[in-house]
Amino acid sequence: MKKAGVLLILAAFLIGFSITAQAEVGRLWYGEQPEWAKGVDKLTVFNLGGLEYDPAITELALAFEALTGIHVDLYPAPAATLLEEASRSLALGESTYDILDFPPSWTMPDWVNAGWIVPLDDVIPSRIKEQWYAPLIPSTMKDGKTYFIRHQVEVRMLMYRKDLFESAGLDGPPKDWDELVEFAKKLTVDKDGDGNIDQWGYAYSADPSGETVLETFGSFLNMAGGKMWNEDGSAAFNSPEGEAALQFMADLVHKHKVTPPGVITYREGPLDDLLIGGNVAMAELDNSLMKRTLDAAPSDSIMVTAPIARKADMVPGKDVYYGGKGIAYCVNSNSKHIEAAKRLAVFVGGYMATRLEGAVELNFPANKEVLKSPYLQSRVPFFTEQMEVAQASREDTHADLPLVQDILAKGVTAAIQQEKTPKEALDWIVDQMKRQQVF
Repeated sequence: MKKAGVLLILAAFLIGFSITAQAEVGRLWYGEQPEWAKGVDKLTVFNLGGLEYDPAITELALAFEALTGIHVDLYPAPAATLLEEASRSLALGESTYDILDFPPSWTMPDWVNAGWIVPLDDVIPSRIKEQWYAPLIPSTMKDGKTYFIRHQVEVRMLMYRKDLFESAGLDGPPKDWDELVEFAKKLTVDKDGDGNIDQWGYAYSADPSGETVLETFGSFLNMAGGKMWNEDGSAAFNSPEGEAALQFMADLVHKHKVTPPGVITYREGPLDDLLIGGNVAMAELDNSLMKRTLDAAPSDSIMVTAPIARKADMVPGKDVYYGGKGIAYCVNSNSKHIEAAKRLAVFVGGYMATRLEGAVELNFPANKEVLKSPYLQSRVPFFTEQMEVAQASREDTHADLPLVQDILAKGVTAAIQQEKTPKEALDWIVDQMKRQQVF
């Protein structure tokens, strides 16, 4: 009887193990397709720009197809009309795109309020969510529900020319605004003595079109210890910190004369070219430009990346937060394959997909677990510096983004050009936003 009992227990264990093993296989999506995948031949993704810039996304699509049998069709949206084209399709109730790849800062909460995208919480394993950067999660949520899942983190970084620093006798990087000015003065040089500056110490991008000014002013504001918005969506930037940020941006140009007046026309790409060419010694840029920069000026000989300078005596992650965002997947509420699309959205935030971001594109992955990989630590440029910044970042979101960007750009530009004092510019921005019912 005892032997029979042991055999029964063993049989039960084996059956249980078999069921568990099958469940694990189901979770991995190999073998027989799970219910949500059955009858789904293809999912279409509205990709943020051309595929020549996103080889990791192509690899991700191949991996998902290998696991599920579902082909992922990537639509390379034209860069000039990304937001307009996607918004138009969603507003018309089209099912053309099952998934859309966008920064939450461009679309939250507008797309949620319009009912265009669906919550994803029912398919997000808690284990995966624990692997994401906690400060960047709130911007993907509304009313306690998650609508976006990142596969890549983008943060603001300082990039500088090591060779120019060494020539000036500097051992960088500058850690605070006082050091930034001190270093930039030594790096601002009229090389040929003709009275014109050939090498500027520091530059930032403040072109009034698109999100450029919003991100740049937001970054200076963050580094002054301020924030863009209150919890109710009203302005928080019209503060002493906001005035300090605008004053510093203007002073770099007019008082310290270390930043070219042309910053009001600079976008990040052209600014990156000036850095690569040695016309600028250091600049604040998005880390998504890092590979482009380092390919042109290899890090071991010329280019170095570090956290951006902040107001003195400010502690990152406590007093100040770096500007962060990230490209993320959301699911069209009119998709004909919502359940499968939700799984693809979750897949991009997992280990396999985010590892491809680092391994294939040298992007900074949105999943912290991936960053334990010695291979990625050795491959992702300035791994430690990017990790430090990502862990102390936040992403600001607000409704009516195009209108917010337009009003803010006019006010900030006026302050940089000294047409308005920082306080006058901020008061004008708030007044215009109230008039146009931004809040």
